[in-house]
Amino acid sequence: MSAEQSVLNPNAEPDWKNYDDFARGIDTNRLPATHDWRGKTLQIAFEDGTEMTLRFSADRPQLQWAWQGESGEEVYEEVRTSPAHYFFNVPLQTPGHECLTLVLNSVSGRVLAVRSTLLPEQRVANGSRLGQKFSVGQLAGVTPGGVAPHLTRELLGYRTLNIYSPNHYYEHFYVNTERYAWQNLRGEQFGHGDMDYATYYKFADDMYLFTFREKIIPVCSVFFFDFTLGRCTGIFLGLDAAGQVMVSPAGAFIHKMSYNQYPDGVQPL
Repeated sequence: MSAEQSVLNPNAEPDWKNYDDFARGIDTNRLPATHDWRGKTLQIAFEDGTEMTLRFSADRPQLQWAWQGESGEEVYEEVRTSPAHYFFNVPLQTPGHECLTLVLNSVSGRVLAVRSTLLPEQRVANGSRLGQKFSVGQLAGVTPGGVAPHLTRELLGYRTLNIYSPNHYYEHFYVNTERYAWQNLRGEQFGHGDMDYATYYKFADDMYLFTFREKIIPVCSVFFFDFTLGRCTGIFLGLDAAGQVMVSPAGAFIHKMSYNQYPDGVQPL
């Protein structure tokens, strides 16, 4: 990519940062990787009738996967976020611009999968270059417990502070069922902020899956929020300044700062 070209939306302000400008160190406060599933196999039945199989290598962070007629062998990352919950991320090398992310509860058997895709358009004047599809499922051989992950409004109205590192402080405001607002309080993007597309799933009490798809930077995220522990664990998928696909682990200490109470008869989308 030449110096004159940019992966940013043409409407970007002159000093807007690229993905790789702010991503360095954004995993500083992330929970460590774990290896509990090495040598094991996961079989998942999704609500749409499809089934997924994940076979984990016994001696390295690699797995074989099969789902919806597709299959592959990929490097993966596993993070145990609580005694029962796991966060997996699998960058799909074929076609090379997608990630498969899963959150599962090994006790209740509940699973939520997100497939994030960088769309082929080189530039998008409006909207986002990133797409995400969500699939709710159940682990085979585990008696279902609690409720299935589902879309939720419970985060709407909250403001949170997400501290990814000493140089990555971000404020979030969950505006409505389709959008959230953010601003950088400390770091490379200091003073920058925007409102981007968002999706929220409730996994359990005080546990949520949150994703966003930015309009200006070609990047999306998948995060698992655990307010009981005050931690979030996630990933970013997008393009760096040179136009190369980049996947970055991320994680933060997360704090609820305030709640916006709407008067009777007034509710966001």
